[in-house]
Amino acid sequence: MNVLVAGLILFLALHLIPSAPKLRLALVERLGEKPYRGVFGAIALVSLGIIIWGFSSAPREAWYAAPLWGRHAAFTVVPIALVLFAAANMPTHIRARVRHPMLIGLLLWALVHLLANGEARSVVLFGGFAIFALVELVSAIARGKNPPPEPAPRFAMDAAAVVGGLLVAGILVRFHGALFGMPLM
Repeated sequence: MNVLVAGLILFLALHLIPSAPKLRLALVERLGEKPYRGVFGAIALVSLGIIIWGFSSAPREAWYAAPLWGRHAAFTVVPIALVLFAAANMPTHIRARVRHPMLIGLLLWALVHLLANGEARSVVLFGGFAIFALVELVSAIARGKNPPPEPAPRFAMDAAAVVGGLLVAGILVRFHGALFGMPLM
């Protein structure tokens, strides 16, 4: 479990840097924009690998009995979260209407996984992401941060976000067992 916690702390701490504009600016000034992004991406990948390794090696100790409807909620809500993830990175009407689609998608993803899984490692992983998303969402709203308005939203991008999110959801349903050790079907 310690490996999972260490990877989660590294990943989430790294993703708090953009919320600290002075720290991010100092790092960009010191490294340059492209090297900063490269180091950020490399650390994110390494920490994600540590999370996966830690999760797969953590014991499956039950903390609570997940409700039977939790899996159904996950099947319904995760595709919506994936559409929000996609929409957050494209000029979509979804992004223009939903203030922080990435954080809301992450929060939804984490919460329904908590409903579907009652083991300790799941509570640590998905609870950590849920707390992070909630803190970041409150912080972004308090700072008045909104996604940039440019470029103008396009319905074609909304369609791409929906198709892309649903496609990824379908792939995850098919390969969830091979990827994460927990088959969905």
